[in-house]
Amino acid sequence: MIKKKMIQSILAIFAVVFVLDGCGSMRVATTLKTDPGMREQQVADGVKLFIGQFNARQDRKKTSDKLMFGSIDIAPVTAVNAPVLQEHATDVYPRLFGNDFADLPVSLDVDCKCSNYEWGEWFQVITYGTVPLFPAWINIDCKVHTWVWGEDGCVVNETDSFTQKFSWWRTFYTPLGILPVPGFSNLRATSYGGFLSLNDTYRVGSKKLAMDSLTEAVARSIRQTNPAKLKEASESRKTRIRQVDINGQTFWSFLGFGFSKGKNQPDMASLFLYREYPTWGAKLVEQVVVARLKDGRWRPATSYLRSIKELTAAGVLLVDGKPSKVVIKKVAEPPLEDFIELRNNLTIDNIRWSNGILVEVKNRTLPRLMRERNPEYLINLVTRIEKAVLNLNEQAQMADSRVQEMVVEGKGADTTQANELSVLCRQRIAIFKPILAALKQAVAARGR
Repeated sequence: MIKKKMIQSILAIFAVVFVLDGCGSMRVATTLKTDPGMREQQVADGVKLFIGQFNARQDRKKTSDKLMFGSIDIAPVTAVNAPVLQEHATDVYPRLFGNDFADLPVSLDVDCKCSNYEWGEWFQVITYGTVPLFPAWINIDCKVHTWVWGEDGCVVNETDSFTQKFSWWRTFYTPLGILPVPGFSNLRATSYGGFLSLNDTYRVGSKKLAMDSLTEAVARSIRQTNPAKLKEASESRKTRIRQVDINGQTFWSFLGFGFSKGKNQPDMASLFLYREYPTWGAKLVEQVVVARLKDGRWRPATSYLRSIKELTAAGVLLVDGKPSKVVIKKVAEPPLEDFIELRNNLTIDNIRWSNGILVEVKNRTLPRLMRERNPEYLINLVTRIEKAVLNLNEQAQMADSRVQEMVVEGKGADTTQANELSVLCRQRIAIFKPILAALKQAVAARGR
């Protein structure tokens, strides 16, 4: 009877050990967390921010996979994205972050570097995973660069940093790995029966801890900025959101600034057109450029709205030399000068639309142009058109060559786009021919 009980006890011990096989414990600590005492603080009256862009890099995302226990995911920062971080930041600091389109957009670049001490893992290998005496650890040092852009350039350009420390141990043949890793922690997690399948406490908790550190880094960068600058940028953005009437239809417009040549100063202003009051991520009706910075000065640029049935131009008013207000007007006589050359990377639909406008030019604008403009101006137009025709001929021939190559190669290649481009280029040349003839006739009639 005693022998039977002893055997049952031994089997029970083995059963417990088997269940707890591959146990582990981890603690995670961070040097930067949000402050509940700052929850209701705002940087300036009426100023809120929106995290719209988030880019994160980390040189190493897992622990060593050469040890007997396998690797552990240690990259919670790279698991974050802009919408999730924005939601977290708004929840933690509702007076600092918002979701309105008028809120100032924030861009984040995060660069994380790992430094590690895995001798604890090697010690566990030497003891064959029985006794967890020395924890392994990895430190992740993150630099968070925060940018906030305004119409004159950078309003916020600050860098903050924090460190996340992951410490763990684990055992293979004993349940001792569930003992808590000593030291301060913001998060603890324990795994039973397989450390590689850490529970949701770790996966969800480590990501939330990372978002907490990122939110505080952004908040500290914003609080270091002159509130007057943020207030000015915020008021400017709000005035650039307007309701507009276009040919009897109501739209919402936003005058935004772009940084096509870097992140120091905007060099392009664009109209963003929406059906309703814009929200972050809302579907655009159309986007066109209305001004460019050239030689240090803003110069208005006329663009045409393809989404409007009647030909409509978009421009901008300059106030104190800067784009200030979008101007939209119906065009009765499309200017020939704006439709001679095709911009790069135009789609088939854009070329087809432009060809239709050229027909309007021929029938509505050309007679007045021939009457009012001097011969020198008309000759310059002739020269531009002839160069455009040469370019169109070249594009049509190249498109024909691509079609022939695809037919020879076979494999069911789709030649539709190349065929359409060839047809549209020749169509455009055909429209230019009577325009060229009329302009040359007008020049000849004036004795030139």
